[in-house]
Amino acid sequence: MRVQQYPYETYKNLRETAPIAWDPSMKAWMAFTYSDISKILKSKEFSAERVSRARYRYKPEFQPVFDIIARIMIQVDDPVHRHLRDATHAAFTRTAVIEYEADIVARCAQLLQPGLDRGEIEFMSEFSVPLPLLVIAKIVGVPPQDIKQIKEWCDAYSWIILKFYTHIEDADLEVRAAQVMDFVHYLDEKVEAALKSPGEDLLSSLALAAQDQGILTREQVTANLMILLNAGNETTTCVLANGVRLLLENPDQLELLKNDPSLIPDAIEEIMRFETPVTMSGRIAERDMELGGHDIQKEDLVLMFLASGNRDPERFDAPDAFDITRTRNHHLSFGTGTHLCAGIQLARFEAKVAFEFLLQYLHRFELLEPEVVWADNLNLRGPKHMRLKIHPT
Repeated sequence: MRVQQYPYETYKNLRETAPIAWDPSMKAWMAFTYSDISKILKSKEFSAERVSRARYRYKPEFQPVFDIIARIMIQVDDPVHRHLRDATHAAFTRTAVIEYEADIVARCAQLLQPGLDRGEIEFMSEFSVPLPLLVIAKIVGVPPQDIKQIKEWCDAYSWIILKFYTHIEDADLEVRAAQVMDFVHYLDEKVEAALKSPGEDLLSSLALAAQDQGILTREQVTANLMILLNAGNETTTCVLANGVRLLLENPDQLELLKNDPSLIPDAIEEIMRFETPVTMSGRIAERDMELGGHDIQKEDLVLMFLASGNRDPERFDAPDAFDITRTRNHHLSFGTGTHLCAGIQLARFEAKVAFEFLLQYLHRFELLEPEVVWADNLNLRGPKHMRLKIHPT
């Protein structure tokens, strides 16, 4: 539990003593330095198809869930990966995401107002969780009244995709696998409806790409709608919550931001570096090779601790200092190489608009729980809850 609460001392020790290390419990190599992680992510000698390597650890009855995960864009290589990215590209360009600004601002105001009226807010459940869910739901094309259920499904799905290549107990996997299959059936029905009466949303676009162009299969459409709804909310939720907490804990940085709001984009990059939302990612060795003085065998799983790379002093000056004026902040939170996060423009823009809105209120916020209780998922770095007092103007 100590490692989950504050993992950075462990990362520092491992970067210095075992930058590449074998973990028998996870049956995987682990990489901790920025240079090694960046090299692996950019290398064509490592495959993203880690489902094929880790699924054998689980019972046959769970394999349908791994069939679904194996179809998502972050788990496949080219050319399938390229087809999936191309199919979703139009919704996430810089030009496209700017069109969402008014909607994001309106939702920020709607979500924060009850807390302003009460003088207190549970920031996670009332703001940082629902905001990105509402935004991505509109882009994808699912009804806003369904987001509570979608969030439950996304949590189950996230638990599996972020932990399957380490270890999940059968009892946990059974419950979450059932929820994921319910998610599949829900999206299948939405795709079927979109084919009969398509809209201007991403769900309709992908459904038509499968039916008319033959680029994607129906199974790929459903699987990737799941990851879009999932990834489109969880990372931004963590960035918003971690950012508010870090700014309140570092009043000098908050003062800098109040005096110069143009620093907001830099502040967002620093928030993502300092508290990396997705702790680690994985790759499969395509051949026998040497890495960091170790013999890596073909088909070996390599886990890259992005959060460790983002605190590597070989890459970042004063890496354990939260500094929103940091320049050349090329962190690993969005990945790098061909699998750079497809929603990078949306995540950055949504966080920027939200912090521009929140900046007028941050000086009134006060943390009511100084000690952070981090979420249970070791591979998703965000608070479990965060109560804030809101002082009157």
